[in-house]
Amino acid sequence: MDVVILAGGELEVERFQGLEPLVPYKAAVPILGRPMVEWVIVAARSCPTVARIRVVTYPELQSPEWEELEATLVPQVGSIAGNLRAGLEALPDADRVLVLSGDLPLVTREALENLLAHAPDADVVFPYVERRDVLRAFPDREWIFSETPEGAFTGSAVGLCRPQALLEHWRWVEDLLEARRKKPLELAAMFGLPFLLKLFFRRLRVRDIEAKLSHLIHITGRGYQSPHAELAMDVDKFSDIAFVEGVLAGRERLPNV
Repeated sequence: MDVVILAGGELEVERFQGLEPLVPYKAAVPILGRPMVEWVIVAARSCPTVARIRVVTYPELQSPEWEELEATLVPQVGSIAGNLRAGLEALPDADRVLVLSGDLPLVTREALENLLAHAPDADVVFPYVERRDVLRAFPDREWIFSETPEGAFTGSAVGLCRPQALLEHWRWVEDLLEARRKKPLELAAMFGLPFLLKLFFRRLRVRDIEAKLSHLIHITGRGYQSPHAELAMDVDKFSDIAFVEGVLAGRERLPNV
């Protein structure tokens, strides 16, 4: 299994007030004295099944420790879609790729191995976590859940994909990845009013989402309910830094470079 870590993007000043201008990039946010992205690299390298690691980020974030971790830099190009494509194209012969966000410092070997062992066979697999598993692991953090007839879930910042399938249908993949920038009416046109009404009235099921996404990007997409909440524990605001540092400090053994 090869890995792409998406760690591009400048620091969101409004979410991390006090860190600028010393920390220009989100991936460089310090977690226990180490850039946040390095925690993700260490977790990925700890998995025996992981082969190559490509980190899509700013060249100035590369450190000597990356060589020991056998992680290779891919210069970031701007958008999330562009960065994903750059990472996938840096692994031209990869059959399946694990994609990780660079702001997941709590991700563990156990969480990644569980996903790799149990994820369904599909072109794209998107893990999600049920509310009780999230609150059991991280009860003191604020969360947003989507209510469905099957339960309440939150999405992760992780995915599995077959690069060839994505690249062959890249126009649709790019449209979907950039959908968050669209206006509500444009989103409605993309997903369809019936789909959005189901979402609004909490009648949307996981299989509905799988079918819609598969139709939109013309490939097979599946969800995977993971019991590991750390797949969804991204650092997206200043208060999250102290929170994840407390969790890491409480673990029996800290990952070492």
